[in-house]
Amino acid sequence: MNKKEILEFITKNPIAYMATVEGKTPHVRAMGTYKANEKDGIVFSMQAIKDVYKQVEKTPEVELCYFANGVQVRVAGKFDIWKKMTEEQKAEMLKIRPFLKAQVDENGWDFVKVMTLKNAKATVLDMSKPVV
Repeated sequence: MNKKEILEFITKNPIAYMATVEGKTPHVRAMGTYKANEKDGIVFSMQAIKDVYKQVEKTPEVELCYFANGVQVRVAGKFDIWKKMTEEQKAEMLKIRPFLKAQVDENGWDFVKVMTLKNAKATVLDMSKPVV
């Protein structure tokens, strides 16, 4: 798979199993990818109060694993946490993730943290085809 195909795969299958670390202890959980495209890369959002955000803030190196129809795509990289969102980005966020509106109204935009995976390297394993 090339980069475009990987981003399309992630867009169609947005649930990633995200591996983070806290101290020496690894943690894995399912996370919904906010978006994945050529312009923005692989983007996640999460609540600032969550343990996963605290882990990413301290150690931003992560690995993501996407799986569908016998194809596994692992992507490793380092999260770059956005310092600020534009009004356009905020509107898009609430359109794509309307469940955040009540929380943002109550807690402000500092409650939502957004990050892009940088220096990403993908490994693809296609188990849907016989090995020859």
